[in-house]
Amino acid sequence: MKRIMTLLLGAVALAACSSGEENAGQDAENASASSMANDANNPFGAVEMQMHERMMAAVGANASETWVKKMIEHHRGAVEMSQILIDRGGESGFVEMARMTVEKQSREIGELERSLAGGITGGSGEANPFEPVDKSMHDAMMAATGSTLSETWARKMIAHHQGGVDMSEVLIRQGGDPDILAKARSTARDQRAEIAHLAAMLSGEAMPAADAPAASSSARATDRATPAAPRTSPAPKAAQPPAQPKQAAPRPTSSPAPSPTAECLPEHRAAGHC
Repeated sequence: MKRIMTLLLGAVALAACSSGEENAGQDAENASASSMANDANNPFGAVEMQMHERMMAAVGANASETWVKKMIEHHRGAVEMSQILIDRGGESGFVEMARMTVEKQSREIGELERSLAGGITGGSGEANPFEPVDKSMHDAMMAATGSTLSETWARKMIAHHQGGVDMSEVLIRQGGDPDILAKARSTARDQRAEIAHLAAMLSGEAMPAADAPAASSSARATDRATPAAPRTSPAPKAAQPPAQPKQAAPRPTSSPAPSPTAECLPEHRAAGHC
């Protein structure tokens, strides 16, 4: 009996210790988020914590549905963080990028919610294979800081977008609903492009116009589709008749002599004919 009580007391003590460590870790994370909220260059901590909690709780009946639910919360976090930068102000290029993020991610949230309402079937495999990615993204975002508000936002968004890429690749590898897999591929492609754009902005590199390659390709496709106009040869000249030899003009002849009986006209007289 004494041994049983000792084991029970040990188990209780171990549970209390584990709970204490977990609570201590949570308290430290909350304190860190609170400290960030008071930092003029890093007011995003509270939003990051809320996004992480919502993403961890977002689980569906299969991997495809789970991905959709998590990406909805993922995009909401981006919208909320971007709105903070817009409201507080920052460098014009970054603020404009934040506005584009709000518009694009809000539109994608609507598309994902419609997919969720229509019902999603999943493939075989784990229903929630994303938990390690969720945690990795959260840790990277919490650690990302910059010397200005705009720089901090950009660095956090790079970590955020990388999380979206990683989640999408997990679903692509596992397989699932064909429509959702197509969305995952599109999301991974778009998020990689935004990571490259943000990294270029942070390094001060000029970004090419986003639609320039597409416009060139379109023009080339139009050129290929439109047949070239056939070349026409000039019309042959009408055949000219052969030149006729020039005839000499008749030489003037002197007036014939009048007959003897004819009246001598003045011109004949002048010519010595009468």
